Formats: sequence, C-alpha cells, structure tokens
Amino acid sequence: MLKIGINGLFLRKIDTGIGRVTKSLLEELVKLDKENTYFLYVDHRIDFRLPSNFRVRILSSSFYRREDLVKQTFWERISLAREVEKDQLDVFFSPYNSATRFKTVPNIVLLHDVIWKVLATTYLYNFRRRIYAQQTFEAVKIAKRILTVSEFSRKEIHKHLNLALERIQVIGAGVSEEFKPLEKNDRNLLKVLQKNNIDVPYIFYIGGFETRKNVALLLTAYAKLVKHYANNLKDRILVIGGEVPTVTNPLLEDAKGIAVSLGISDRVKFVGKLTDEELACLYNGSDFFVFPSLYEGFGLTVLEAMACGTPVIASQIGPIKEVAQDTVHYFHPEREDELVQAMNRFLTDQVVKEELRVRALNRARQFTWEKSAKILLEEFKKNAKNTSISNQ
Repeated sequence: MLKIGINGLFLRKIDTGIGRVTKSLLEELVKLDKENTYFLYVDHRIDFRLPSNFRVRILSSSFYRREDLVKQTFWERISLAREVEKDQLDVFFSPYNSATRFKTVPNIVLLHDVIWKVLATTYLYNFRRRIYAQQTFEAVKIAKRILTVSEFSRKEIHKHLNLALERIQVIGAGVSEEFKPLEKNDRNLLKVLQKNNIDVPYIFYIGGFETRKNVALLLTAYAKLVKHYANNLKDRILVIGGEVPTVTNPLLEDAKGIAVSLGISDRVKFVGKLTDEELACLYNGSDFFVFPSLYEGFGLTVLEAMACGTPVIASQIGPIKEVAQDTVHYFHPEREDELVQAMNRFLTDQVVKEELRVRALNRARQFTWEKSAKILLEEFKKNAKNTSISNQ
C-alpha cells in the first residue's frame, strides 16, 4: 500500500482549467483506487466527498493574506513541503507546475504547457512573476517524472526546458459526464437561457481573457459580421462565458471595453462564471462555438463543445489539431478575415455544420478522465520510493 500526496490548491479555483483537471482526476482516483492512502493538501476547506482512504490536510497561510504569488510561493515551498515530508509519503503529485521541492519524496508534476517560456514577454511582466516562473521550472526539472496533456506539449517541454522526451509521459485529458448533447427543449437548458436572459440565437465563446486567448480577434470578426453579413447573422448575439477580470495588467484583454469601442456592446452578452452544468447547457444552446486561441497545451473547451454536439470553429494550432483532428473548422488565429468567412459559412451552410458535429461527437468519446487517471495511477506505482523505473 502506498501513501500518495496530491496538491489540491487549485480546488479553490474550479472554474479554471487546472482546477477542473484537478477535480476530474481526483474524482476518478476515488473510483479507481480503494487500496492506497491519499493525502490531499489544500489551503481551505473543500466541499468534496471523499472515501476513508483519502485524508485532507488544510495548510493555511495565516501570516500573509494577500492572494498573490508571494503567498502561493510560501505555501508551495514551505508549508506544503514541510507537511509532505512530515507525512512520510511514498510519492507526491502536483497537477500543475508548482514551485514545490522535496528532500525525500519523489515528485510527479503535471505540466500542461510552457506558456511562461514561449510567451515570456507577455506573461513575465513583473519581478514576482519572473521569480516564480524560475522557481517552478527549476522544480519541474528535478521532478522524478513529468506528465503532460498532449503530444504537442510533450515536444514543447522537451524543446523549451531541454528535458529528455523519455522523462515526459502524456496522460491526456477527458470530458466530464455533464458535457453531452441535450434536446433544444431540455428543461435545464431552457432554465439556463432564461437565467441569463438569452432569448435569441447565439454564437458562444468561453476560454479566458488572457491576450493569447485572442478574444479581441473574435470581437472584431463578429463586428464585421454585424456590418457586412447582417442578413445571414440576423439577430444572433455573441455570448461570452467566464468571469470577466476586474484587474488591469498586460496579460489581460479588456473584452467589454473592446466591444464598446467596436459599437457592438448591445449584441455581446457576458454571462460570467458558470458551473459545469450551466456551461454544458450554453454549449448545447449555441449555434456554434468559436475558439480563437493563439497558444494552448490541450484546448479543453473545444473538446467539451465537441462532446455536446456543438459545431466548432477553432484556430489551427498544434494541440487543437491533435485533439480535434478533422472534426472542426479551422482558421489561422492571426487572420481576422478567415474567421469572418468561417463564421459566415456556419451561418449559411447547415450541411457542413452537421457533418462536423457528428464527427466531433465520435471523436470526443475517445477522451475520458478514467483513461487519464489509470495512467496516473500507474505512474504513482512506478515512481514511488524504492521503485525502479525502466523507462527513465
């Protein structure tokens, strides 16, 4: 029997990509593993039902209450590391690239991407972020095993961190059971539309407001649809999900401000933070989903839309093409005209939309959190203390 530790810090940010991955993997481990003992380390109480072989350790940072990288660094480097060593674990897993290092416990890190390396000028805009990035990548380099979500990210990690490909294992990602096709008259779907005052057809986007997410391009392209293809667009609005940032920094786009400057604020609806159930309903209720991102490690929202049977227009970047293959309509993420034409085609060509929808549903079924969790469980066993690993 193994004593396995898990960094659950992002369970307080369930609406983020890392938070959702953490939650999904944890749910599957609960189902799969009744033998080993798990220690889940968090910085707050969590609303999560866990069986008897799971123990929760709450490590608060009482001396420093501001929510920033200083607090996170202290929690990862000192509070967490000290408690993990005290619990004498056999192996530890962090579902994101944390700055944690251990003296005696083998560390497995899930590195989703190397955005902070690839887009350093955008992401490392102050001293704190530069220091934290340096600490996390140093911690990743000395980890016993590195996991990632796609073959694209595996190659990027190899390239930018100069790590041997043999040290990096792809575990993929999955789709939660909430994301499935719904009838247009589904009661929950109608309730979510009513709650958000959506009573007309709409195009949907969710995925964040960082500059790499390219929301400005989507808004500009939609504005051109309004101006040049009004007969095809009709009364369709653009619905944007996710909590709109209230802070201003070089990393974030002011999506609301851009909509106002383009004169389309009356046709763009921001619906804010969503539960998985609400998100699934909004995927299902939309005419199609647009994902214009410039850089990703996987592209989970694209897969979710596919699983809901929602036609997708997405940027032709490596990880999206790896996941979606030939089931979505691609455009160059720096070509506004290509996105305008792609959206206009979806407004007028129902045959293409239906063909892609069917292919996407079949493709999405190949991705499950159970598959990812089974690979993860094997990695725990292979990399635990006193276990020799033939593939490293």
